[in-house]
Amino acid sequence: MRTRNAPRGDYAEHLAQRVYGGELAPNSVKSYDQLAADRSRIQVKARAVGADTRAGAVFSAFRSFDFDVAVLIAFDSDTYAVLQAREVPAADLKAAGRQSEHINGRLIPISTGLRLGVDVTDKFHAALST
Repeated sequence: MRTRNAPRGDYAEHLAQRVYGGELAPNSVKSYDQLAADRSRIQVKARAVGADTRAGAVFSAFRSFDFDVAVLIAFDSDTYAVLQAREVPAADLKAAGRQSEHINGRLIPISTGLRLGVDVTDKFHAALST
């Protein structure tokens, strides 16, 4: 394990590194998870989704936007297959989210996040098949 967080996040970061190259950021870096081969800063957020996922479910909170793009990944809750992956500029996420004072961060509903940016699902499927 890379961190003491839930394995889903570490797995998502590992997959993103396979797709974008570069290196994972040290755990102490708060604004991004990966420095890609092209030197862009990538934040990785992942959720497991299934038939019982409520309509208002969100990705974990964004507390800063000091990254270039976020990769939002939806995993099947039963198989952990990548259902969808989106590459979204930080500014688009900031505009689409709602501020939660309770957790001091911006929340992006899964349904919103998976409509933003560019679909990169095929890149993640390809990374898994190599």
